[in-house]
Amino acid sequence: MRNFKITFEYDGVQFCGWQAQAQGERTVQGELEAIIAKVFKQPIKVIASGRTDSGVHARAQVISFRADTRMKPLEIQRALNSLLPADIAVHEAREVKSDFHAQYSVKEKTYRYTILNRKYRSVFLRDRVYFYFYPLNISHMRKSAKYLIGKHDFKSFQAYDPLRAERQTVRTIKKLVIKKEGDLIYIDVTADGFLYKMVRNIVGTLLAVGSGQLPVNEMPKILKAKNRKLAKETAPAEGLCLMAVKY
Repeated sequence: MRNFKITFEYDGVQFCGWQAQAQGERTVQGELEAIIAKVFKQPIKVIASGRTDSGVHARAQVISFRADTRMKPLEIQRALNSLLPADIAVHEAREVKSDFHAQYSVKEKTYRYTILNRKYRSVFLRDRVYFYFYPLNISHMRKSAKYLIGKHDFKSFQAYDPLRAERQTVRTIKKLVIKKEGDLIYIDVTADGFLYKMVRNIVGTLLAVGSGQLPVNEMPKILKAKNRKLAKETAPAEGLCLMAVKY
């Protein structure tokens, strides 16, 4: 059995998230496993670097799986792309060492959250950005974001889900960069791992700071409390995209 690593992108609009669910729900995992089964003529379970929620996109998601095949990686890439739907595309297929694991071998991930900050919405970007009408103080958001960099207990930014209840809520944010380009604001977060809806909860809290609902120095208090009620509303899914996974 050979071990393969697949890097691919997907548009999350028409998917009910990554993870295969009940029959009838369209998921990224479900689509991929169905096509992979056709290519290799055998049922194969894939392992992802992590799960994404309904509506969340990915520029560079990674899966790994084992298969008994003589196909070359380039042949696998071409075969998958010829059969996959228009909203999934494989960047690269590689054969990797037997101990490579798409989830457990991850060193860091980068997510980008995109905000359209102006007085009118965009027809063309409606499924790619969060349209935020109110003026934002980017300087205040950057100052507040600095408190999040480093190793912290991020329990205040973890959404509750009994299926994803993680006992260990300490993570290390290596970078948190806020950039403004015209009407678009990009919030890039790189960490060794993420809790359920952690990025979207951080973004919602930073938006509260930028709009004046929270003071800049409130972030340490929120972190220390380890209480989800102190952080602000979860930002919508459509603005979030998995940008990179590093091994």
